[in-house]
Amino acid sequence: MPVTDWKQHRRLPAQCTFLFLLTILILTTLGCATAPKPQEPFIPGATVETLASGISLSVTSPEGSTGGTGYLLYRRPDRFHVVMLTPFGTTALEFFAKGDTVTVLVPSKGIAYVGSFGDLPAKGGLQGWRMMRWVVEGDPLFAPGTTGTVERTDAGGRTTVARYDGEGLLQGKTSEGSEAVYRDYQSVGGVPFPATIELTDRQGVQVKISFDEPEVNAPVDDGALTPKLEGVTILPLASLAGASSSR
Repeated sequence: MPVTDWKQHRRLPAQCTFLFLLTILILTTLGCATAPKPQEPFIPGATVETLASGISLSVTSPEGSTGGTGYLLYRRPDRFHVVMLTPFGTTALEFFAKGDTVTVLVPSKGIAYVGSFGDLPAKGGLQGWRMMRWVVEGDPLFAPGTTGTVERTDAGGRTTVARYDGEGLLQGKTSEGSEAVYRDYQSVGGVPFPATIELTDRQGVQVKISFDEPEVNAPVDDGALTPKLEGVTILPLASLAGASSSR
């Protein structure tokens, strides 16, 4: 074998060592880059006053199931604006709530259905939205020192049993045949917030909401929570049941 080839062969272990160290360095760098950021500690007493978040929604009822993506705006105590999108990214439906007043806006048809929660169709899962006020009110999401179950009765005589874990995080609550389950808490600016909420009502309707990049306690103005009804045909919310069944 020529001497030059012999010298090159002798250098191979050093080259392999260099490649091995380079590989370790790259893997270590990638590991550092993808390591999760430390979570901010939860602030005792912090509450969700406002919420803006992308959502993934699935609804299962005795009549069938549906789902989709969109976004949700909320301002305490009872203002909601939910936008559900089509697969093409256009608006399929908007749901507004203020107190007991509900507006369901269908932009593609230029129609808005207005009424109260009691007027929502019993079928199709829309009644599940009645539970949202109950989900976010009353029981703190984080109550340090509170473990096990806590029972309370509100001004309307409704009894709720809340369940807390060993850290004082609300895991679930039940009332009059309805249940809410809170999963996978994250700290959003120190405010504890679940990544997923699952709701079940006494009619057997199940609603699962997963939140994407929630913003908690940022300003949410009235305009974003108020339906724009200029040029829109307004119908009674109770008639939505007939419209749904005719489709």
